[in-house]
Amino acid sequence: MARPQSARFPLLLLLLLPSTWAEDFTVRFTVQLEPERQGEFTVTVREKKAPVAAARFREMVHGGFFNNCAFFRVLTGYVVQWGISGNVTMQREWDAHGPLRDEAKITEPDWNMRGTIAFITTGPNSRGTQLFVNYDDNHPLDAKTAGLAPVPFGRVVSGMSTLSAVYAGYRERPKAASIRARGDAYLRTEFPKLSYIVRAQQIAFVEEPFALSKNATGLLITLAMVVGAAICCSVARHLSKQALAGYKATVPEDDFRPRDDDDDDDDERDESPQPLGRAS
Repeated sequence: MARPQSARFPLLLLLLLPSTWAEDFTVRFTVQLEPERQGEFTVTVREKKAPVAAARFREMVHGGFFNNCAFFRVLTGYVVQWGISGNVTMQREWDAHGPLRDEAKITEPDWNMRGTIAFITTGPNSRGTQLFVNYDDNHPLDAKTAGLAPVPFGRVVSGMSTLSAVYAGYRERPKAASIRARGDAYLRTEFPKLSYIVRAQQIAFVEEPFALSKNATGLLITLAMVVGAAICCSVARHLSKQALAGYKATVPEDDFRPRDDDDDDDDERDESPQPLGRAS
């Protein structure tokens, strides 16, 4: 017996809803900051910002790629970078996937502001496995030519303090080519203080908090200061007028009558002794 047409709609909705829910997702990273100190940071990914990057990132999380990845490039106030596996075999397998094509459909573009995450790019269609998070508003990155401008696909929604605490003493000394060739043997021997990711796992979705870039925040602060100054000036003028009105009310009106200094001079001249006339 055929299923009634009306009964098919709930089933169709159930099939469609998971794909809708899967568009945006959240990942929690556990970080080994020091031998006996760990921290966490959480990233929420928006597919509409960069669907190609979002899909690759999800695949890397579920494939366990980020486990034991070191933060090998840390430039305080600029970026923190990771995404080359210390497992040489795993890195080669992911490299075999080939680079990502550039984003062709971005419906909700984001900017390289503090807390955004993006894949490293060296030219058109060049994104691989390396990622970075912006420590600050890095708008000059947005101004780069096509293929060189990193495209953020998500934001850190909690734990920026953890990322700020990763070891930064080596700055750019660890070399990507050496990590690819020698993996953990290279990193652990020559850069033993590096912080690294213990694990990355998808968790319940966390909504992004509203955030303004530093430039936008600065503009709002400036506007607020201008408005505040205008209000203060207006209040000061009003109080000044009130004080003057109160003063006038306590002083006799004659004190405000204009005085003719010339008349005073004439009076003084009239009262002065006149020279005696010559006797006739």
